[in-house]
Amino acid sequence: MVQRELKVDARCPACQSMGLMLRTMTQTMPYFGDVLLTTVQCDACGFKHSDTMVMTQRPPARHTLRVAEKQDLEARVVRSHSGTYRIPELGFAAEPGEGSESFVSNVEGVLGRVQEVLVRARLMFPDVARQARAEELLALLARMVQGEEPFTLVLEDPFGNSAILSERTQVEALTEAQASELRTGMTILDVEDLQG
Repeated sequence: MVQRELKVDARCPACQSMGLMLRTMTQTMPYFGDVLLTTVQCDACGFKHSDTMVMTQRPPARHTLRVAEKQDLEARVVRSHSGTYRIPELGFAAEPGEGSESFVSNVEGVLGRVQEVLVRARLMFPDVARQARAEELLALLARMVQGEEPFTLVLEDPFGNSAILSERTQVEALTEAQASELRTGMTILDVEDLQG
């Protein structure tokens, strides 16, 4: 584990004071491998922002779990910054963006994240028909959480750092073409692009 501290000549986004403290640490974490942990903190106002970056890259992969029994809800789900998860029966997909969080949870925890999104979306829908559809999806989701409604959880990662850890998970390699169609949640610079 290597830890470093550096005073940065930059303004705090909260209070505009100069001199943010940047702390970095590398660590090996289960499921993710080597990661870089960063924290930016302002001594003046206490503002703090932390981030985690997975430093390893594996072959692109798709993990698919058919959740048919209540115990399948306990399967461990590891989602890196670059992972996309889908539940086709709900028409739901969570793609990575710049603010994507990696997480370690279980299938039931993933359903909780989906529920939060659907509840927020329902509140934003201006028309009754779309609100009613959101209610239908929330009712279907509630049956899934209770183990009463089978569904499929798909987790894809162009860097191979996401997984569904269950004996029943089907794992398949993604082709370069399939992996290139996935969002990564980060800006990627290729050395060839820089030499152009």
